[in-house]
Amino acid sequence: MKLYFNFKNYIILVSSNEEKLLKKLESEFYFFKSLDFDEINLEIQLNLNLPPEIPSMVASQIEETCCIYEFAGRQYQDYHGKSLLIKNMDENLIQIFSRDEDEIFELSFLTIHSYLGMALDKKGFSRIHALGFSLFDSKTLVMLPSKGGKSTLLSHLIEDPNVKIISDDMPLISISGDIHSFPSKISLATKPEKGSLSQLNWDIFNRTLYPPKYIASLSQLSERIDISTDCKEQNLVYGLRLSHGKSILTKVSKWKMIMPLFKNMIIGIGLPQIIQHILTYKLLDFFRLFGFALMRSICAVQLLMKSNCYYFYMGHDIEQNVNMLKNISHEQIDR
Repeated sequence: MKLYFNFKNYIILVSSNEEKLLKKLESEFYFFKSLDFDEINLEIQLNLNLPPEIPSMVASQIEETCCIYEFAGRQYQDYHGKSLLIKNMDENLIQIFSRDEDEIFELSFLTIHSYLGMALDKKGFSRIHALGFSLFDSKTLVMLPSKGGKSTLLSHLIEDPNVKIISDDMPLISISGDIHSFPSKISLATKPEKGSLSQLNWDIFNRTLYPPKYIASLSQLSERIDISTDCKEQNLVYGLRLSHGKSILTKVSKWKMIMPLFKNMIIGIGLPQIIQHILTYKLLDFFRLFGFALMRSICAVQLLMKSNCYYFYMGHDIEQNVNMLKNISHEQIDR
């Protein structure tokens, strides 16, 4: 069984002996599902089986989640004997073995995002760790750390029928600084009990290092996805938490947005990726990473030049926070 995804003409083929694994990935990347292709950029094989025994060798790297070995043109990532990822260096082929359905899904999810991030950088698109939504002719990005409340904000924003989704936490920025959609899923710590999102089908995403999350495919909200590539106004918001008091939204200079962009876009803190796929621990990788950082920096600068910039000091009144985000405009914000 096979599944093809097309990400800005970067083609990933995922095959598996278990249809349910492909169904979960299809739900995650629903908007990128495509037909058969002759030329494949990356193939990922998922095997819901006991991992095979690897050759005897010394680990080249030890990570928190796995040990990494290299032998005869292959890289083995051994997840404590429970799961195994084999990377064929010369073939753009990844094989993942595990008896644990949750873990094999998580590894495949992270593998796709890791290689996709590098491929998009080469194509002039950079990811940013932010909530993205549009309202009429305006697109807004809200940068918050993981567990900072991006999905909670989105779950309230979506109650306005005029609000459209760009991405739950990973919009794309082109080399010209334009905001592009990357619809995949909505993820929340708890399943919503009221509002529009309570009507969706939710699944549990069990993660190795983090608590489980409830996820819902955006295929259920296809009419609410903003796929436009242009707009009259772009807003860049950096969210900060207040211990108490009313929320404050204030316009700031573009210089004050440099560090938030550095963390959330150029470094990519919070973006889903497996660090082992980005580094293969050779000198050449440092030049490659420099190239990625340069491309992301160009996209970030262009985004900065095109955007109105705000600091958002968020209180605990969610409705007030949502209304302030919706009301961002030159006329409504004190300078």
